[in-house]
Amino acid sequence: MRRLRTPGGPHAPERVRAWLQATTEWLPDALESNLLLLTCELVNNSVLHGKAGEEDLIEVELRTTETGLRAEVTDPGRGFAPTARGRELDEPGGWGLVLVERLAARWGVERGQCTRVWFELAAA
Repeated sequence: MRRLRTPGGPHAPERVRAWLQATTEWLPDALESNLLLLTCELVNNSVLHGKAGEEDLIEVELRTTETGLRAEVTDPGRGFAPTARGRELDEPGGWGLVLVERLAARWGVERGQCTRVWFELAAA
């Protein structure tokens, strides 16, 4: 298992990307690419929708499973119920959870004192 706790705010996704690139070089390229994309999308959502500012912590946790890799992104936000993308196709933004749904083998949201969004990627 690997874990990162980082301040929120606008630089959180780039800090997480740098950590992932340094931490996951052992993964097959396709799995690493999908992990980077989905994790950074969720961290960006933590900042934008979970309102995780620089005074808040975002936690990213990675662990191997029997069938691949599980990633969790936790933030202090109140949580949400996943809904379909409500924008026109040519409108920017709103693709993060669409990507998670399409690329992950499984995913979900856990709400409580904080919000945890997790996904599992199948090994190739």
